[in-house]
Amino acid sequence: MSYEDYSVVDCDGHVVEWVPDMADYMSDRIRMQATNPARDRQGVFPSIDGMHFALHAGTTGNERVTASEYMPGSGEDWVAFLEQAGIDKTVLFTTEGLSVGMIQIPRYAVEVCQAYNDYIHEKFAKVSDRLRPVALLPMQDVPEAVKELRRAVDKLGFVGGMLPSTGLPLHLGHQSYWPVYAEAERLGVPIAIHGGSNLGMGMDTFTNFTGSHVLHHSIPLMIALVSFIYHGVFDAHPKLKAAFMEGGCGWLDFLIDRMVRDENYFDAADQPKMRPVEYLKGGRILLGCEGSEETLAYVASRVGIEAFAYASDYPHEVDLPAAKHEIEEVVERDDMSREDKQAVLGDNAKRFFNL
Repeated sequence: MSYEDYSVVDCDGHVVEWVPDMADYMSDRIRMQATNPARDRQGVFPSIDGMHFALHAGTTGNERVTASEYMPGSGEDWVAFLEQAGIDKTVLFTTEGLSVGMIQIPRYAVEVCQAYNDYIHEKFAKVSDRLRPVALLPMQDVPEAVKELRRAVDKLGFVGGMLPSTGLPLHLGHQSYWPVYAEAERLGVPIAIHGGSNLGMGMDTFTNFTGSHVLHHSIPLMIALVSFIYHGVFDAHPKLKAAFMEGGCGWLDFLIDRMVRDENYFDAADQPKMRPVEYLKGGRILLGCEGSEETLAYVASRVGIEAFAYASDYPHEVDLPAAKHEIEEVVERDDMSREDKQAVLGDNAKRFFNL
């Protein structure tokens, strides 16, 4: 490996839930939903959208190479992946639960998030301290989401809480959700907004998966970041850290230009307390990115290297060889210093997630 001299931390990997095992942590009512054979693989989370049910087995046309003979995305497979890819630790997000925002019944959201977090603690966090999960939060019931974040961090040792980028009835900057952000700030852990569903993003009539994929992660992340800045989340919670996952980093350059332009055109009453670009500096915001993103060095020159971290996305679109290749792409760049490469490959994620 060409990156043996670097310490690598993955800021965005994915568990693959085995719902029959997860059922052991559910209430009787939800367990019936999870284990009813007539429901096939419907499980306990809603369908993410009309595209992902037919997700391809890979992006290159080649046979996928996973890290072990265990189920891809299991705790044991993740340990093997870290060993073979030369990665120290990973921050783990859900797969099935990316659609958690689509749940319309608050008490159901509470129960399924609690079951998920207990399951992930047993089947991943306890397998190895190199596997560091992020909690699912039932944002449909904000007081319960506060309690669940506190439980997940204090009792289960999770590194933060995840919010779905789509599905919830209000934009993520809305004051209704602020108690969750206040609790994250108090606990000293980040909130991570993770891309997933393409529903409601203007692409509901798309019939081409790749065309949808080009857009459907980045657009809701842009909306979430703008809502945090312009609806006062970062002003009201000055120590809150927020991550934006699965959309890469190129969209940030466009957004900066628009925010800078609008400083000069609109009423000061609609402006945040600081210049918008200042919220992006100093380590409060983190974007997961891939080594192939040509805009990385340029965007980092505008807001600082602290805002970016390597994300594997294993075992979704990326298999073991692809993950190693993307790390190598960062190392081989000629537009970044060694210090900046180390920051992206490991240091920023360590700091941001308190690893």
